[in-house]
Amino acid sequence: MIRMIIIIVATLMLSGCAHTRFALTDGECPEAFPIKGNANSYRYHLPGSPYYYRTKAELCFATEEAAIKNGYFSTKAR
Repeated sequence: MIRMIIIIVATLMLSGCAHTRFALTDGECPEAFPIKGNANSYRYHLPGSPYYYRTKAELCFATEEAAIKNGYFSTKAR
């Protein structure tokens, strides 16, 4: 748990935070940052993707580019 918190904080600090936000307390993302990031798997989920509504995000991204820049991978990239 501590490791995950450190990773999330480091990601936000290094990203400049312009396109990345912490998820809301319920694991959902703010409207302006709809892409859900899972800190355990480093996968991001786009709205409308199969697991989007089941995923509780730790980080939220404004764009796919922001997710990729922060080391996250598409759920389609396997």
